Amino acid sequence: MTGASDCIQNSASIGFDSNFLPKGPVVFFATTVDGVMVFRADGTGTVNNRSFTVDAGEGTTSDISYQITYSIDPGGKLSVKAVPGTYSSTTLTGPNAGLTQVVDVPDTSGFIGEAARAIVLAPPAPTVLTVSRSNGTQFARICNGSLLMTRLSDDDR
Repeated sequence: MTGASDCIQNSASIGFDSNFLPKGPVVFFATTVDGVMVFRADGTGTVNNRSFTVDAGEGTTSDISYQITYSIDPGGKLSVKAVPGTYSSTTLTGPNAGLTQVVDVPDTSGFIGEAARAIVLAPPAPTVLTVSRSNGTQFARICNGSLLMTRLSDDDR
């Protein structure tokens, strides 16, 4: 899978209002990811990826993993949800190297392409996500982006 997102973030104590407007100053950053999302026949799966994030002050890379559940409705719409408590992220480079963080993962949905060879996913609505770092800092974040997946094999992993 590959993907990209643009995000705005501020301190969790400031946050966003019910219309998703920031209550104070925000930082803008962009992230790209590449990795593997595995869908098992039982409606569960895993995500393992590397992200690269850049803002006006720094660039960082992180290794990320979490578990998912998914469903496909009668119309063919795929819905993917992260399993709470399974997200793990370790910052590898940049000024926060060595820190770990837990981030809410937004629900995503989309459609499976012909012969199940491609999937495109995106968040269906804005969501305020919480970020908690191992150094005690917390942030509120809103992101918009998409993931594109290409089937690598017919194996049932």
